[in-house]
Amino acid sequence: MKLLNPINRLLFSFRKQKSDNKLGKVLVVSNTGFGDTILSTPAIKSLRRSFPNERLIFLVNKKFSALFTNYKYVNTIWEYTGSYINLFSIIFRCKNEKIHTIFLFHSNGPEDIFFSLLSGAKNIYKMTENANHEYRALFLNSANKKVQHHIEKKIDLIRFFKPKLIDTTLTIAAEFYFKQPVNYFTTNRKVIGIQLGTQDVYKIWPVERVIRLSELLLLKKYYLVFFGATTLELGMMKKVENSINSNNILNLVGKTKISELPGKLKQLDLLVTNDTGILHLAIAMKVKSLSLFSPTSSEEFGAYQDKELHHSIQKDGFFVNTKPKKQRTQDGMQLISVEEVFSKIQEVV
Repeated sequence: MKLLNPINRLLFSFRKQKSDNKLGKVLVVSNTGFGDTILSTPAIKSLRRSFPNERLIFLVNKKFSALFTNYKYVNTIWEYTGSYINLFSIIFRCKNEKIHTIFLFHSNGPEDIFFSLLSGAKNIYKMTENANHEYRALFLNSANKKVQHHIEKKIDLIRFFKPKLIDTTLTIAAEFYFKQPVNYFTTNRKVIGIQLGTQDVYKIWPVERVIRLSELLLLKKYYLVFFGATTLELGMMKKVENSINSNNILNLVGKTKISELPGKLKQLDLLVTNDTGILHLAIAMKVKSLSLFSPTSSEEFGAYQDKELHHSIQKDGFFVNTKPKKQRTQDGMQLISVEEVFSKIQEVV
């Protein structure tokens, strides 16, 4: 995709950005992680409720599109794969639909700039905190560095059109709230879900502490269900299983389809998680959670609704953020002790 950079620069040199203050047909883009996609739903709902007659199209990563099948707040879903064929398909569809406004709620460059420049859209808004963004003059909004929840940062983009109704709650497709539940866990014990990893290593609570916490929870007769999907999480789970031999552990790492995840979360008594997408899904499903924050802020990325259901432990581990992401360590997350997580679980459950 690096080939797109010089093309973007050339296209950008011909672009004259000026809003006509008209919303028109809308493409909302949140095509990265599923947590970021769920965090975009309040802005989407606010758009739909404020502008019910405008056509609203949602571009979402194909991996997570199952969570938004028949999503009532949009007219249709477009799936994103990131291939060149897919990018040109998006451009063609934008032109065919006569998309007037694009909201880049969460998207990766240079692909997002490429299809936005060629879409024919009059208005382009992007959620960014980078005041030095190479294409900042392309966007009709300035960089947002205010300390506020990421839900509000996305909603700020649509405030340019003076929406009448603002909805800050997270949701996914209606079927996940109403379909008949499947009995995934056969146990009479309280069920604690544990999300092992995140996309970023520096936000992960060390596996050695997960193992010690698990030992304490098993002594208290809890049933533990482990979640994850990446190669890193598969390795973490192997360490857990090598350290603990118990019939009261269920390994779901790499074994759960995205369409099954909401149903499994609904059967938990509590989800313990790092700052990652499954937290936002639990919030959307109204599943009780305990989230662990240190190098990131629970005020910006934690629960923004139903706060009686959602608890967090926040440490001041922001010092790790002075380094590039790939060089950041787990030193911030090391500030969270096993004892305080165990105590909080006992209190909440």
